[in-house]
Amino acid sequence: MNVKRAETVSIEQEELRGISRTVAEIEWLLLILVLLYQVFEGPAAADQAAISAGLFFYAAFILSFHYANFYKVESRWKIAIESFVMLVFITWTLWYTGGLASPLVNAYLLVIITSALALGKLATMLEMALIAACFVLLGENSGAAKLLSLAYIGGLVAQLAPMLLVAYITTMFSADIRYGLNRARLLSETDDLTGLYNMRGFTIMADRLFGQAVRYNRPASLLMIDSDDLKAVNDLHGHEAGNRLL
Repeated sequence: MNVKRAETVSIEQEELRGISRTVAEIEWLLLILVLLYQVFEGPAAADQAAISAGLFFYAAFILSFHYANFYKVESRWKIAIESFVMLVFITWTLWYTGGLASPLVNAYLLVIITSALALGKLATMLEMALIAACFVLLGENSGAAKLLSLAYIGGLVAQLAPMLLVAYITTMFSADIRYGLNRARLLSETDDLTGLYNMRGFTIMADRLFGQAVRYNRPASLLMIDSDDLKAVNDLHGHEAGNRLL
């Protein structure tokens, strides 16, 4: 049971490390995008200073999370924090680049994709709710009466609809890909007839088992079971009988 749990944790860690590398690339792409906007669009001096401050702190955040061993073990909580900070940085940038009229408004899609790939449907819907709140914050409104009007709510839903569609499709693709990978791993490491580990799966499990025995200085045992005269059973009663014996 401990070996199986350790194997599950190891596989999850490998998956999270891959996702974390992808998230880091998304974060750097976001930084480059905002930097290019600042260089080529040339916002006002006061706004440029605020954007530069946001770029500096967000770059420091990325470096601390991915390259300074701030988190030694990957976790979905870490990725959730990263996606939230990404959302804050985008909102900060939009505040100084024209709000919802900013050409960077679609950068919110990066938050949605990150959440959909790593955190699942519930977290992605929560991110969408936060993005909707940011749309309200960044939009031009004239009080609570306008915010509660059907015209405003309809316009907000229309603006968010493409992002909702991306969130839904990405979470579906992510779930299908994860299921396919788990299924492929299962088929590559187990025997079709018995459901037990095949040679590849056994080797992986044994390496981990004996590695833990060496690391924690504890004994490990291996039990071998053999079926005598299996060939004779196959010859006398057929391979189906041999399969039932196995």
